[in-house]
Amino acid sequence: MERRNQFEGKLHIKRGDTVMIISGKDKGRTGTVIRTYPKTGKVVIEGLNIAVKHVRAQPTQTNPNPESGRIERPAPILASKVALVNHEGKPTRIRIQQNPDGSKTRIAVKGGQAIPEPER
Repeated sequence: MERRNQFEGKLHIKRGDTVMIISGKDKGRTGTVIRTYPKTGKVVIEGLNIAVKHVRAQPTQTNPNPESGRIERPAPILASKVALVNHEGKPTRIRIQQNPDGSKTRIAVKGGQAIPEPER
């Protein structure tokens, strides 16, 4: 049986990359990727695609007086709806260039500049 939301491609976005949302309610806004989901093809961007979860106070032994309310947190978004940002701050696709020593470098299609690897 096939998995329902399985992603067949490869994510070209890594944790720590600066990306711009190219469609949807947050179109044109930029942020940093804080988590990737390669199996479903989704990414979570800091401060964007905010989802509100309503929480009811449920007393437990460890926390007898919890607070209820609305919790806002970033929700996953499809990786196809975001684009990497080049050094000029514009969205771009990437090209992989293999160096003579065998290592690979990500090159921005717009501008031709190398996109640095994100810091962990």
